[in-house]
Amino acid sequence: MKYFNKTQLIFAGLFLIVSLLSSCTKDFEELNKNPNSPVDVPAINVFTNAQVSAVGRQLGGWMQHTYLGPWSQQWCKVQYIDEDRYMPRDMSGEFQAPFTSELKNLTIVITKGTEEENDKLVAAAKVLKAWVFLYVTDVWGDIPYSEALKGFEKDGTLKPKYDKQATIYADLLVQLEEANAALTGTVSFGSGDLIYGGDPTLWRKFANSLKLRILNRAAGTPWSHTYNMAGGGTVTTTAGAAALSGADAQIAAILGNPSAYPVFTSNDDNATLYYPGLPYRNPIFNALYTRTDQGISETMVEWLLARNDPRIHIYGQPTPNSQATPPLKYVGWQNGREITSAPFPSVSLLGTAVAYDENALLYVMTYDEVMFLKAEHYKRVGNDAAARAAYESGIAASMERWGCDDGSTVYPTWGKTSITTGSTGQDVDYAAYLVQPNVAWSGTDAQKFQLICEQKWAAIFGQGIEAYTEVRRTGFPARIFEYELAGAYYPNLGLPIRVQYALSEDTYNTDNVEAARVDQKIERINEGMFSTSGTASQVWWHTRKNPIPTSTDVK
Repeated sequence: MKYFNKTQLIFAGLFLIVSLLSSCTKDFEELNKNPNSPVDVPAINVFTNAQVSAVGRQLGGWMQHTYLGPWSQQWCKVQYIDEDRYMPRDMSGEFQAPFTSELKNLTIVITKGTEEENDKLVAAAKVLKAWVFLYVTDVWGDIPYSEALKGFEKDGTLKPKYDKQATIYADLLVQLEEANAALTGTVSFGSGDLIYGGDPTLWRKFANSLKLRILNRAAGTPWSHTYNMAGGGTVTTTAGAAALSGADAQIAAILGNPSAYPVFTSNDDNATLYYPGLPYRNPIFNALYTRTDQGISETMVEWLLARNDPRIHIYGQPTPNSQATPPLKYVGWQNGREITSAPFPSVSLLGTAVAYDENALLYVMTYDEVMFLKAEHYKRVGNDAAARAAYESGIAASMERWGCDDGSTVYPTWGKTSITTGSTGQDVDYAAYLVQPNVAWSGTDAQKFQLICEQKWAAIFGQGIEAYTEVRRTGFPARIFEYELAGAYYPNLGLPIRVQYALSEDTYNTDNVEAARVDQKIERINEGMFSTSGTASQVWWHTRKNPIPTSTDVK
């Protein structure tokens, strides 16, 4: 029998420990990887995250339901109504978030998708990225673009310059053209696409429909309009020239070649995001199901009631008082009142299908909008018959999208967490609707232009950021420009022409944001949100002068 002395035992023990450590550390990195927190994932997974962030922010976030939904007078604040009076806030979070979240992730998708040779996914990411950038530039004007999203690159910068909005628009059109060329075929590029399930055909239609939106925005508003100002008197505005020369020619090229440039042709093509339920609930529902901060604007309610429009039952709820003691009534709240809250039981909340359904769709872009874009284009180029057909098709498409099918009956609904059928329904009759005096296709070109723009404003209910952009561009609904908000933080200046830049940019990107202000002639007073001359500091495509009211209109 062999014995080991003390020294030998010590060395043997050390050898065993070293051997064990060696065998452990050989796979140490693998053993310490958390499978639930991957450091690298396929591009399609990143695309899923970017979609949820982008759509939730633009259509369900604070900027939509607290600021620009009320500013466009689709919605209103019924409590904590300071923002509805144009009260300024630090927009650092709202300005930065698209860059640090969805735009960053879409850039990653494009890089990784290129490496994976998934050209269809890359193209779809370009389309969604263009949709996000369009929102940011339309709200703020000149923004970081060509040098943005380069903070991780070796030669990138954390202080990007601000590109001119005209330059950004031009490049967005290039990106969408590239996407259109790549999105051929029918093979899905990945089920992680929550909008279209990876269908390149539908993404191609979305790309070209979005291109129509961009071109139409820059194509001008070539008719004057007379506003009936509150307190008496009228103001006539002049036409707005095309910001982009040849925009209508580019629209004509798209519409004239549907095989090369397919666009939305029915509600089946709509770009939407569906929410399956807890924990993935519609973000408007998440924000409002325990609160009563938002209601439907008086401007929207009166517009709908004046047209006997069945969408009133979808967009709003009957007032609680009229639910308790019929007949049912819809009463909107006037935006920007000087009191702190509305008399809630006597005003209408947002419709259950819009704000109190956790599964409600959010609409990224829709067929009805495309038809109104066509109507505007055809009206500008002098094709009245085509303009009328597109206008009436847009109305029908919106009615159908909101569940108001021709020949059906629409019922009032109320209740925060469930939809309850009321006792009084409204029959839907498209033919009767279209012959009403304030709907029928008649009058001058300027009056027909107003018909198109106001029907579009009504159709895109809940897309407050897009509505704010269109209200500024077109000058409609006229009521928004005919009276001064009673509680306005900036009296006698009317609707803000832009949202103020983020204070964080003044701290961390000082020279570039200051250069952008100087280049756009943004005024130093009033947080830079207004133009005291009416036109000097408007965003690039805003080429018509909207009236500035001097009298309030409080009922």
